Formats: sequence, C-alpha cells, structure tokens
Amino acid sequence: MTNRIGDPAMWAKLDDELLNHPKIDLAGQRIGLNGAAIAMGFYAIALMWTNKYLTDGFLPMTTIDGFRYVTKPRAVADALVFAGLLEKVDGGFRIHDFDEWNPSAKEIKQRRKEDRIRKRNERAGKNGRA
Repeated sequence: MTNRIGDPAMWAKLDDELLNHPKIDLAGQRIGLNGAAIAMGFYAIALMWTNKYLTDGFLPMTTIDGFRYVTKPRAVADALVFAGLLEKVDGGFRIHDFDEWNPSAKEIKQRRKEDRIRKRNERAGKNGRA
C-alpha cells in the first residue's frame, strides 16, 4: 500500500496489552459511558495520525480540535493526559514515550531515501543500465 505521494504506507504499532491496560481503564473512567473504547480508539487514531504526518508523537491542538471521531476531542485528550497516555505540551499534546516505541521522523525519512536509491539501482540493473 502506498499513500498519495507514493511513499510506502506507515504502520502504527499497537501493543495487544493495550486491551487490558490500566491507563485505558483510567482514561475510560474519566470519559464515562463507553469510555474505555473511546480512549482506546482515540489513542490509536492519535498514533496513526502522528505516524502519517511524521510528527514524532506530537499532536497540534488544531488537530485534536479537528478530530471528528468523538464529540469532545479535547475532553478525551485531557482524559488520556490524566491517565498518562498523552502529555500536554506547548501547542498541543505528545504521545507518552512515543520515541521509545516508534522510529523518529528522521529515521523514517532516511529509510525512505535509502529505499528509493536501492529501488532506482535495482531498476537500472534490470534495464541493463549500470
């Protein structure tokens, strides 16, 4: 799968322990009705968004406000902060420990560059060009 600019799609990794994680339960209690499901979904969406836009786990406030997946995105984000899944930072939120579990934007860009060069060289070799 590729995105609209031709780069390979990014994959967001979610630990299967998230299903029973106490931080999800804590955020869910803060949210209320269906809170754990809302917290888990919001967290997954936040992770996918940061991976897609290579923000190293940062979510601008305007992005949070624009999340159409829940009716009160700031309240959900605040519940995830309360539980320790997000951190409130200047201008928005950051996924807690993002850099411990995910490659940085710099690493991804470098890998993509190396892949482009490798593929270009492979195509050149298949076409009889050196």
